[in-house]
Amino acid sequence: MAQNPWDPLKELAGVQQRMNKLFESALARTNFDTEGGVGAWTPVSDVFETPEGMILHIELPGLEQADIDVRVERDELIVQGDRRMDRDVAGEFHRVERSYGKFLRRFPLPSAVDRESVEALFRDGVLTVTLTKSERGRSAAIKVAVR
Repeated sequence: MAQNPWDPLKELAGVQQRMNKLFESALARTNFDTEGGVGAWTPVSDVFETPEGMILHIELPGLEQADIDVRVERDELIVQGDRRMDRDVAGEFHRVERSYGKFLRRFPLPSAVDRESVEALFRDGVLTVTLTKSERGRSAAIKVAVR
């Protein structure tokens, strides 16, 4: 049985493929490719469905109501804004761990949601967006006859 000789270039190509996958997976967890560009941040959110509609809670600490834009475009709910760093602090920064800058979140809307029923409430750094289901989306389960 013939053994294949060791090929360092083939080994190097395998290492390169593994490194590419590592970088791709790391970049997928960042906002590098979003519309906000480098330095953008992503506020965390909870999205859940009730029998009456959908509710979104988006954490936006440090923002004012005027810093937030909420709109529906086509089949998406879009929430965007800008969190600015307070530069009026007297003294020197030793550490900055909070994220600042522009953000943009897009939430796909199911067809059962009435796009005219969007309500938003901003309180204590949390934006709550409520969407009502259309009558078609609220209907009970429909039995489908199998032929």
